[in-house]
Amino acid sequence: MKRTDFNKEIKITSLIDGKLLGLELKSILYTPNKYRIPVAFSDRVNSADDTEKYISENYSKEDQEKLKHNEEIDNEFLAKVIELNSDDEIKKLAKEYKAKCLDVDYKAPNALRCLTTDDDIENLSGYLVIDSNAILDYSGETLAEFLNFDFSKFNNFFVFFTKYFGMFIDSLSEEDLENLEIDELTDIKLIISLAVKVYENSRENIVQIQNLFKKFVDFLYGYNNSQALKSLTLKQKFYVFYEQNHKDLDDFSQSYYHKGLFNFYYSSTDLEYLKHKDTTELIEKIRKFDANGSKICSGYGIITTNIYTMFYISLYNIVLNNAAMIRQCKNCHRYFTTTKSNTYYCDNIYSQNKSCKDVGNQLSQKRKETKEPAYGKYRSIYSKKATLLSRHPDIYSRKAYEQWKKEANQFMNDIRHGLKTYDEFDKWLDKNK
Repeated sequence: MKRTDFNKEIKITSLIDGKLLGLELKSILYTPNKYRIPVAFSDRVNSADDTEKYISENYSKEDQEKLKHNEEIDNEFLAKVIELNSDDEIKKLAKEYKAKCLDVDYKAPNALRCLTTDDDIENLSGYLVIDSNAILDYSGETLAEFLNFDFSKFNNFFVFFTKYFGMFIDSLSEEDLENLEIDELTDIKLIISLAVKVYENSRENIVQIQNLFKKFVDFLYGYNNSQALKSLTLKQKFYVFYEQNHKDLDDFSQSYYHKGLFNFYYSSTDLEYLKHKDTTELIEKIRKFDANGSKICSGYGIITTNIYTMFYISLYNIVLNNAAMIRQCKNCHRYFTTTKSNTYYCDNIYSQNKSCKDVGNQLSQKRKETKEPAYGKYRSIYSKKATLLSRHPDIYSRKAYEQWKKEANQFMNDIRHGLKTYDEFDKWLDKNK
């Protein structure tokens, strides 16, 4: 592969009211099988030869004919479905065409995918392929992933290296690249050897930029910020941090160009339905086809060759839309995305099948018990009564248990609303042990 054969461009497209970003780039993707099958089994555009080869080697002649028949049925269905306006009509048509399809035991292989830090790189079997890759960035998830990489571990770096290969290609010689081919199966060991070559020289710079973004995110969404900072809006915080760090941020905050039209558009399949003779007809079709405007997309994209620019735009985008936030888990200290400002723990499994959120709630409860002796007393009495009920229901009735629990919960609710105090609760507990 020549260096010029590799397209380093990353296209960033705004989707769903700007709350979601679509990222198009070339990555090194993994597949455990010898066929270069795209993400959708039915999509033969990008790997027609491998798909046809897979079908011919894994399906009988009879099943191959059935597959061709089903493909024709699918095409007929797609041609008609764009003319329909309601979900009921679409469901009816889908049922009609599903009945026309022949039974086939689909044996689609695993599709190409990005590697993850859960993959054991050294013991991984299969192939790597330089391929176009589309990533959906749900409110900063790609940035959160970058912040969580532990670049002291080669395994983490290798995942980053494969996903964003374009940013490292200039660090490799022509000899390094000559055995690589785009869209062809490649020996994993060859890619690992290339990653090893750039690892030590690039790690320090990557970590520096990672730390800069960590400071940026913590400045925006940190738990321990000053009251003065908390009084600012997210956009104001973003402005302040940029003013303080623009020398470091300018390298990628300005590294992009615009591509496309400042316009809005419908997909090519939608346009088939929206064909019209005049404006009146077009308006009427749009009203029926897209009543709430959810199907129309923006017509512009942003192009960059700098992966850090993409992270910067991702952060800018979530601040602009204020639809989510990136926070650091108070338990495992990994960064995660959330839409709730009072969420402090992530959903990652921490230990013994318990998530950080589960562990966090337990720790919060223990802190509350330590701070408020009456609460600890309540939990102790609650536990004793529950045990007594389970072991001696003849002595302590469920009715009495449920009544005590109801009154205790009401007391706790009154405390939360400032109607009663923990001192009053403590006295009540002594009377109702």
